[in-house]
Amino acid sequence: MKNFLILSLLISSISLANESIGIGKNEKYGYEIKLKVEKEANGNIKNIEVLENNTKKSISEKAIPKLIEQAKMKNSGDIDIVSGATYTSDVFIKALNNALNTEMKN
Repeated sequence: MKNFLILSLLISSISLANESIGIGKNEKYGYEIKLKVEKEANGNIKNIEVLENNTKKSISEKAIPKLIEQAKMKNSGDIDIVSGATYTSDVFIKALNNALNTEMKN
């Protein structure tokens, strides 16, 4: 039973190490996006989940899926802004890079 508990804790620690949270802000407009990045064991981005978003809903609903797709394809925060969604893209990219940089330091 002890071995099972230790193994469970190790697996839990490993899975937590592959997730990180990032926040991106635009002080001028008060925009903020908080997201969670989940990586696969090989280091590729597996999933990006937006936890909080106060950017313009009509714009972000169209832009964020495109930004997530780009990030997963490039496996990076070095992605292009979405035309017509400059501020949303900027805040998303900041949050993504903060999450990726936080994860790398752990």
